[in-house]
Amino acid sequence: MCKTLCVTIKRQTTMFGLFKKTSWKIEGKALDFFRKVFTQLPADFQFLLDGLDKGLYGRFSVNHAMKGHFYSIGFDPTQSDKSMTKGKHFELENIVIKQDGQAYLLNITIHEGLWIGFEIEKSILDFNNFQIDLSSFKKSKSKFATDLKIEKLVSGLTCEQLDLTDPSEFDIDGKTYYQIKDLEDGNYIAIDTNGQVFGLIHDPYKIKLINKSVRQFVDDVNSGRFDYDRYLNGDNGNA
Repeated sequence: MCKTLCVTIKRQTTMFGLFKKTSWKIEGKALDFFRKVFTQLPADFQFLLDGLDKGLYGRFSVNHAMKGHFYSIGFDPTQSDKSMTKGKHFELENIVIKQDGQAYLLNITIHEGLWIGFEIEKSILDFNNFQIDLSSFKKSKSKFATDLKIEKLVSGLTCEQLDLTDPSEFDIDGKTYYQIKDLEDGNYIAIDTNGQVFGLIHDPYKIKLINKSVRQFVDDVNSGRFDYDRYLNGDNGNA
């Protein structure tokens, strides 16, 4: 009896381990963590705390498109447009989080005046009684400068459901993509330097062409002909 039960529990644990959580709301411990960090930053970065307190930043997700311990930030769409500042791109680096004799570097990415992501080796939900050391803190150039050709490809295009202002760049299998939509849980919609639109799906891993023209894709999204839920459920996305 015990042997059978132990084997069953072990199998269940292994199975559930396959479905690790990759997205969390910024509330509770996560909210307290970032509020404490932002409160101690220099006055020039007060806008981060202001955005946090008014609910501009809603959740953080594992960024599977980046190597390392990167997370992306989800916005409240009703506030993000008003909070953007064109051309305000930079990194906040070497924020040291100390706990139990260990030190962890926290880096924060700002893009168009919005907090879009962060990098840290330890899960922020595992920090309790921690200290913040800003002795090595610095502001540096953004890692996400948009390629001029990409700017031309999306020039004149508008869509409230897509990030066409300054898409984030990343490389997969030796090819460069520019993210225009975070579908959460490690899934993205991106374009290449030819203006083709691709779906980048985490599980099962695949890169699939959605549309050969980003302009046509934007039209399809704006008109409702493309549906994100249908696409994630395995259809071609056409409503």
